[in-house]
Amino acid sequence: MKDEKLRTKFIILPEFIAEWAERHCTLTGAKILDFGCGEGITALGVALQFQPLRVVGVDVMPDPERCLPIAKAGLGLSSLPDNLELHQVKPGELHNTSDNFDLIYSWSAFEHVDLRILDDVIDLLHRRLNPDGIVLIQIAPLYYSAEGSHLYGFVREPWGHLLHPLHVYYDKLLASEKVDSDQLARSLWSTFKTLNRITLPELERRFEKRNFEILRKHITRDQIDPPDSLTEIYNRDVLTIKQVVLLLKKAI
Repeated sequence: MKDEKLRTKFIILPEFIAEWAERHCTLTGAKILDFGCGEGITALGVALQFQPLRVVGVDVMPDPERCLPIAKAGLGLSSLPDNLELHQVKPGELHNTSDNFDLIYSWSAFEHVDLRILDDVIDLLHRRLNPDGIVLIQIAPLYYSAEGSHLYGFVREPWGHLLHPLHVYYDKLLASEKVDSDQLARSLWSTFKTLNRITLPELERRFEKRNFEILRKHITRDQIDPPDSLTEIYNRDVLTIKQVVLLLKKAI
């Protein structure tokens, strides 16, 4: 597969999810929820590679509509498998009020959940998780990390979103050679402005307060040092933790 981004979503991420889940949940025959599924390519990979009973992907954007066209063009599939469902939903809701799941995972989506409803979302996941089920949450990059604006591909300045006033940072985005339209600039800026800025300690605290227990944790850090002007204001861990992966279950 020549498209590395597609290969990551379709093969590598499903394998990662399965490896993290294997001690607690066998994917074969399981009911699985992909929370914030985007185009649904990772959900598609899970559905095809591990033969779960059902994989349900939900997203607040209309991106799931792109799954079949992408699968046709990049994977040679003529249709989506019967064990895969993809739905666009309203923020803080799922596709229905009755499904329960053995595994719920969220990959690079939780930083987009409005903090005002985040506790409600965590409660929702708790209710829809089977008693022995598990939740896998991954966020990267965290907001305060070097690339935390999600705009580093356009403004290649580590921590630029923290170092500059917002209007200056927006001007830098507009000046990028990769931004070829006002519409793209507005879309990228909207994504940046709606990031929830959650930190690892807050993420852990919110899940634990909503009756979850952390089974496993993994973090990766930026390999460059933040400038002194930021370490005088922010905790160094907050500035350098780039990725967090948490595996959780319901607390007894």
